[in-house]
This record gives sequence, C-alpha cells and structure tokens, in this order.
Amino acid sequence: MRILGTIKTTKQELKEGTKTVFVTTKETTQDFDEEYYNNIVSSAPFFRRLGGSETLGRCYTSQGYRVYKVTSKSPCKTMKTIREFNFNWGLYNERI
Repeated sequence: MRILGTIKTTKQELKEGTKTVFVTTKETTQDFDEEYYNNIVSSAPFFRRLGGSETLGRCYTSQGYRVYKVTSKSPCKTMKTIREFNFNWGLYNERI
C-alpha cells in the first residue's frame, strides 16, 4: 500500500442554543492511500444529493493541485466533519 500522507478527521456538533458555533467532540489521525483519498473526494456529489453540504478546498500540494480539506455538514445542519489531508513531500512512503 502506498501511503500519500496523513488525514486528520475532526467531528463537531452544534453548540446548544447557537446556530453557527460548533464544539469539537472527536479528533483522529490516520494514514491514507490513493484509493481512500479518491473515495472521499468522489463521494461529495452523492452526499450533496442527500441534502448535506460538502465543501472541497483545493490548493497546490506536493502531489499536484489536489483537495486538501473536505468539510461536510449533515442534512439537519447539527453535525460537521472536517477532513484535512497532509501530503508527504518527495517520494511516496511504502508500508510493508
């Protein structure tokens, strides 16, 4: 498996009594490969059709012009998930 980098996933919930303030409930970090990255990025239109909000942030990375941040909101707008991709510089890392 070729590791492209790490992904930081932050799950947030709407703070009680507010409309726009979110409170972090969980943070995780893990490695990701090309297939995992493509699955996340290509699933955005599907979740938009379900009524959720998907925002893809793009920038120039060591791997080219890629999505570096995906912000997802649930259809009821009370939960938010932020996925931040951190790409490795240089050659791909290989995990045995």
